[in-house]
Amino acid sequence: MRLAACALIVAASAYLGWASARDVKAQERLTEAMLSSLEYLKAEISSRLTPVPECARALAETGPDAARGFYSSLCAALPALGEVEFAVIWSACLADLDLTAGARSALDDLGRSLGRFDAAAQYDAIERCQQALEREAAELHGKAGQSMRLRLGLSVTAGALLAVTLY
Repeated sequence: MRLAACALIVAASAYLGWASARDVKAQERLTEAMLSSLEYLKAEISSRLTPVPECARALAETGPDAARGFYSSLCAALPALGEVEFAVIWSACLADLDLTAGARSALDDLGRSLGRFDAAAQYDAIERCQQALEREAAELHGKAGQSMRLRLGLSVTAGALLAVTLY
């Protein structure tokens, strides 16, 4: 019975470490999805002069899976656009996303530019945001590989120590 309890402690610890590393991987996927959606946004705004609400509707339906929730909540909040600034709505929708501080800051800055300036200025703002998100995604990619091994190793070790102590 004690051996089974020890095995369960080690397994639970390993699962906690794996779940923690999985969160970093989810942040990486979300950052890459937002990056991909910005490519669409940039193309639509610069070439077709498509309004941002129309782009948001298209991205909510056909955008990258991880980013669809953001654009869906943006579309749902857009009817308040006359009463509330777009940047505030954009920022409120970003608050629900599990992004790094750098990615959130870059996207927040972008929200203050979308819909306010001409197409060229919006294109430049999207470019700056994409560059920041590319840096964040690269950092998360490197961190995810190291993090998985480190977090899993530490959690299994901690679980084993606890199991040995309790045994």
